[in-house]
Amino acid sequence: MLRFHDYHLQKYEVSDHGKTVKLYLGFGYPGKETDFSEIIFTEVAIYHFVHTAYSIITDIENVPISSLFENEKENVQNWNRHFGVDIWKDDIETTVNYLQSNNYSGWYIESAIGFSGFVVAKSVNGT
Repeated sequence: MLRFHDYHLQKYEVSDHGKTVKLYLGFGYPGKETDFSEIIFTEVAIYHFVHTAYSIITDIENVPISSLFENEKENVQNWNRHFGVDIWKDDIETTVNYLQSNNYSGWYIESAIGFSGFVVAKSVNGT
């Protein structure tokens, strides 16, 4: 089970050339012992975060790849045009079909303030 609701984002780490994304979270307040949690996304195909300030994670929601890509269609197309996206397969529909047939899943990550984003990966695990 992933532990994240109302946990404070302490940092995140991207490794393995973008194939692993790890969120380091802590739940604690002055005078209380801090409970730590790590959320690890593996075999990441694409991710995008906006991190502007101190953040308290409110949700990590598993969403269908088709919905995620419908919502992020313009962003992904622009990123591919300007920077290249490794998993891009000519158009959104073909990309979604590729990801679905290769067992990828999508997650939106939300916070009370200062952080939002998504991850498309084969798995997520937590401690």
